Amino acid sequence: MKDKLTLVLVGGEDRKELLAALKRCGWCEFRIDEFLKKNPEDKLKKWLTLKTSTKKIGTVRWHKEHQNQGLAISEKRRLEIYRDILEYVDYVDVEIKSKIAKEVIKSARKKGKKVIVSYHNFSRTPSLKFLKKVYNKGRRLKPDIIKIATDVNSPDELLTLLFFTHTYSKSFPVVITPMGVSFIERLIPLYFGSLFTYISFNTKTAPGQVSYKEIQNLKYIEIDKKWGGGQGKPHHPTLSPQ
Repeated sequence: MKDKLTLVLVGGEDRKELLAALKRCGWCEFRIDEFLKKNPEDKLKKWLTLKTSTKKIGTVRWHKEHQNQGLAISEKRRLEIYRDILEYVDYVDVEIKSKIAKEVIKSARKKGKKVIVSYHNFSRTPSLKFLKKVYNKGRRLKPDIIKIATDVNSPDELLTLLFFTHTYSKSFPVVITPMGVSFIERLIPLYFGSLFTYISFNTKTAPGQVSYKEIQNLKYIEIDKKWGGGQGKPHHPTLSPQ
């Protein structure tokens, strides 16, 4: 399960507790935008130089790519921040529709870093046809991972998201995040091929995000290899899109 968990950090974490938590997670995401909303930029480097073997993701969401009040800075400055953090992270995450996406990816490749491209919809889960368009647009950017996070308002929308996961995880690494759902529904995409799921440490950054403490309270979770989870040839149940 360790490699399926990405711990989301926003700043202000207790160092000792954080290091203990990271031993149980395969990934961590530094939400630079959330950090800079509460901390001066000169403290960013110290935060990013956290010593851990966990794969590090650096994300700088713009205020228009956020469900609440995001970081209000220029796109030029956001690109500069992305370039500044490349030294400290293994991956950067940038929104597919972002104006600076291509430049962020270009800079990451020059530094030998990997890329996640994202799509977020905080109101609903679009149709399967629309999700295919998002996926194809993401692939054209030549990332290492495509992430899709959508708000789920009905069983039909969840089924659409799961069918998408089941279909596209076979050919390319994807991270699928249903938002605004229950604990179990949040984890279900892992069984259909999603690479990992995001969990909060001390602050939730998405609707319905599972916390590290909730994961720790589970007695046992196993992603059966025959169900995929990004490893080997998956043998999923048959699904039909809605």
